[in-house]
Amino acid sequence: MRTTRLVAVFVGAMVVGLSACTSSPKPDSAPSISTGPAPSMKGFMPDIIGGSVAGAVAQLEGTLRVDDASGQGRVVPTDGAATGWKICTQQPGPGAALDGGQKIILGAVKTGESC
Repeated sequence: MRTTRLVAVFVGAMVVGLSACTSSPKPDSAPSISTGPAPSMKGFMPDIIGGSVAGAVAQLEGTLRVDDASGQGRVVPTDGAATGWKICTQQPGPGAALDGGQKIILGAVKTGESC
């Protein structure tokens, strides 16, 4: 009888301990454009200011958001049509360390417009 109680207590403790190990944080639900699989770019953020949005999309992996830097609220394409847009701002800035989990935010205007 005493052995049965010890086994029951031990099994209960194991269940509680294992359930605590399986919890995971909730993913961030901020709107963004995913340009590839899970963020995997590691190293340092390149200086992409002045480059094309299409080039940035091809170069950067992970969570990428591109905003209209003109203030007009236009939707900036991130597909083949993005060649007509240039980058004015970037976050993180050039040279910032990347660990593969950062969100990258770019500000862009149409080619021929001033930043």
